[in-house]
Amino acid sequence: MTKSEKYSEVEEPYPLPDTMQAVLLSGVGMENLRLEKVPVPDCRPHQLLARVDAVIACASDNKLIDQGADHPLMYGWDVSKCPVVIGHEGTVTAVKVGEDLRSGYRVGQRFAVQPAIPSGPYHHRERYRNNAEGINKVAMGYTLPGLFVEYVLITEEVLDNDCLLALPEEKIPYFGVALTEPLSCVIAAQQRMVHILKESPSAPRCARLGLKKGGRVLIIGAGPMGLMHLEVAMSYRPELIVVSEPLVNRLGRARRLFEDKAANLGIALVCTTPEKLAEIIAAQTKGMGFDDIIVAVGNAKLQEKSFDYLAPGGVTNLFGGTKSGESLIQVDTRRIHYDGVSVVGSSGSDPSDVAQVLEMMAAGTIDPGNYSVKCGGLDSAVALIQALRERKIDGKGVIYPHAKAPLTNIQGWNGEQEGEFLDRYLVNN
Repeated sequence: MTKSEKYSEVEEPYPLPDTMQAVLLSGVGMENLRLEKVPVPDCRPHQLLARVDAVIACASDNKLIDQGADHPLMYGWDVSKCPVVIGHEGTVTAVKVGEDLRSGYRVGQRFAVQPAIPSGPYHHRERYRNNAEGINKVAMGYTLPGLFVEYVLITEEVLDNDCLLALPEEKIPYFGVALTEPLSCVIAAQQRMVHILKESPSAPRCARLGLKKGGRVLIIGAGPMGLMHLEVAMSYRPELIVVSEPLVNRLGRARRLFEDKAANLGIALVCTTPEKLAEIIAAQTKGMGFDDIIVAVGNAKLQEKSFDYLAPGGVTNLFGGTKSGESLIQVDTRRIHYDGVSVVGSSGSDPSDVAQVLEMMAAGTIDPGNYSVKCGGLDSAVALIQALRERKIDGKGVIYPHAKAPLTNIQGWNGEQEGEFLDRYLVNN
């Protein structure tokens, strides 16, 4: 039996160490982010203890590092007094089940995590501003235990709000399950795009969620989230998807990953730079514009310009968040009044979106290997976050907390390659 096969076979009783490695934030700034040894927590009757199998670094982690107690999800929690483990995109396996949960959970069960919890905190309320009064949303990797750690306590808030989701298929690799959080944000965003349709002139109007089937789609920005939007958009079977991106290497990656898939689905995929977009619109849409536009960059000028590209009845989605003070745009209200165009936006997702991503991965509709570009062990986590901070990584980086390994460039990552990596770098398994 290989090390990775042994690692995957989790049975009760699971042998737990007394201490573990964790990436702790103990103050504002990168100088206060360190890999440290901490006690392995025990779980109460209505809690789980889980092994973290993979965790993804997110740009939002750096917002927390820079803001500390001032971050909107920290509510005044002082990380210099009460350090936190960061990390909110990951996957876990139950290794200890609280006695009140044993009818519904078992040791060895694998889960995806929805880290944003629609609840106030159950514990340590004294650490929050105003003793947590008025708080109705907490998150793992912020004030709840995070995932850049070997073992994580899954608290009551997570379980009571259905934010721990069992896998529909064991074959989904660890890194794939960890990617469900960012992909679920894409699912949530596209389902907010509403089209008013009529089957005939005399038929009543009906509303349909999601991109227009057989329609024309424009995605502005081909970074990691833009590429996720591209793959998910294909599931709606539009006739045309145009990707606009100034960086030639990103356009090349979009073509390499999705050109064949689009052709097999009968979708015309056009990748272009912004200066050629007007020409593409004239040629590909006969000047009519797009039914659905996703602005996958946080740029107010591009958000404003997107309205010019909408077809009558079209929807633009302002997916990328803009900086404070740089978010105001102007909209021609005549387009809204006469052409019926609309604008939507979203931030985050909920458990139903995570569940949909898992089903799409299990069915092969989404390939998580399209987005992973680096991997490493927990000893490489701080370096990965620093690389993301310095924009030296254009994609997702995955950390395997029970491995000790340097950051490695990867491409087309899959379950077999993941298993080979774990065979080589797992520690004490």
